[in-house]
Amino acid sequence: MKNKLLKIIGLGALALASISHAYADIQFKDVIGRDIQLEKPAERIFLGFYFEDYLAIAGPDAYQKVAIFPRHSWKDYRQSQWATYSKIIPELETIVDSGSIYMGTFDFEKLLATKPDVALVAAWQFKSLGDKVAILEKSGIKVVVVDFNAQTLEKHVASTRVIGKVMGTDERAEAIATEYENTVNDVKQRVATYLKNHDARRVYVEIGNAGPNEYGKSYTTTMWGNILNMAGADNIATGKFKGSAHLTPEYVLSKDPEVIFVSGAHWVKHGDSALLGYGTTLEQAQDRYKPYLAVRVGSNLLPLKMAMSMACITLEHVPFTTTYFCNI
Repeated sequence: MKNKLLKIIGLGALALASISHAYADIQFKDVIGRDIQLEKPAERIFLGFYFEDYLAIAGPDAYQKVAIFPRHSWKDYRQSQWATYSKIIPELETIVDSGSIYMGTFDFEKLLATKPDVALVAAWQFKSLGDKVAILEKSGIKVVVVDFNAQTLEKHVASTRVIGKVMGTDERAEAIATEYENTVNDVKQRVATYLKNHDARRVYVEIGNAGPNEYGKSYTTTMWGNILNMAGADNIATGKFKGSAHLTPEYVLSKDPEVIFVSGAHWVKHGDSALLGYGTTLEQAQDRYKPYLAVRVGSNLLPLKMAMSMACITLEHVPFTTTYFCNI
């Protein structure tokens, strides 16, 4: 009897040790190099940003584990995307709304009261939170940073794997990261081969959220800027600033770009913005883009050749900022 009892205790201790070891293995660095240790995969999270990326990596039931998020950062800035997903993920309408760090409506007390296991935030959100990060950590909320805005291969795959660690979907995350890495490396190789015998094209990119009468922000070391870098373009904004900023019409004219890209989406507060995304027909997109041509070419701010090469890129596609083009 005594030997049997000792055997049961021993097996129980071994099982507990195995569980503890498995949980202790959830140790990793987030995308900005902070050491993270989780007892187990997150069951309730604050999702600060990257709504589609998170869904792709965490799987079809991902939003059942989101306790709180900035609803209007998605609903207002990616309207057609929100409409599409909320039909098939009804819980989006009932998840607690934290307010938006970006729009200045963030309710920090509500986040604390909701008590998620993990706050999964973008790098720019981490910076904006400042001292509040320590308060979250003291309250038992692990803060984990990812960064898809940088639009670099390294940070994309690192962020994907980090989300996989947080949500316990490592295999899914690894499959996505590996496929993306292979695809980008293939593009880089093809671009390098092309540029051996061709000059890089002078390119201008802007976000089309403010309508055709205002030049939107352009990009260099982030987002569309790094996409242009990967594609081997000669970005006319390079060296003018870091990140994103506005270029003057006079400067754009002086650089004589060969190609212009204008990004589009469904922005709630911008009725004449460049329109792209879920549910948008080609005709609707073209109708919204034609004024961009009329204002720029019609006022001689850009060479007439731009009318033949202007294209649009969408902000509203599946993870990793897939782009598509609609020639005008």
